[in-house]
Amino acid sequence: MTTTRLPKPFAPDELERLYSAASARPDVAAAMRFLHETGLRIAEACAISSAEAGAWPHPPRWCRRPGCRRHGRVVLRVIGKGDRERVVILTPAALRSARVLLSHTSNGRLMPWTDRGVRFLFDQVGRAAGVHCFPHRFRHSYASELVESGVPIEIVADMLGHSTTEITRLYWTASERAKVAALARRRRWLRRR
Repeated sequence: MTTTRLPKPFAPDELERLYSAASARPDVAAAMRFLHETGLRIAEACAISSAEAGAWPHPPRWCRRPGCRRHGRVVLRVIGKGDRERVVILTPAALRSARVLLSHTSNGRLMPWTDRGVRFLFDQVGRAAGVHCFPHRFRHSYASELVESGVPIEIVADMLGHSTTEITRLYWTASERAKVAALARRRRWLRRR
């Protein structure tokens, strides 16, 4: 059995340092936020056309009341690995980031750079912030945050476009904070018995 080495998710202070270091480049900061808010692979994000992104509502209309169905959600259909299609629901933060990216692009794509260019820019910002930064680490942080917040593994697998939950289970086993939270839930349960 081979073990897959997953990147370590960003700690909250690392994300703050990255966004602070990227403040001089709002397009790079927006790319980081977009990847973190959507969990997309860099190739998937670089494939989004500016025409498609330009059709997303501006400003986003979101109802704040739980269960409200007055305003539709903004969804993105993505073709990922293995030509599997999945639906990504865009958060207001992802939509704001997309607007910033669209104002900086002229290549017909949402991302103003190639995936190699994104990796280079993220590496530069990461060096300035003292954080090891590459695009897939944002995807891992997104997945780890979902797992740690208690989202069922099947839903996380679907959101990430994984073909099986076995791949997604790696995020659970890699999450130290999830293990600590699980132990705390167990202790609370034992006290109630």
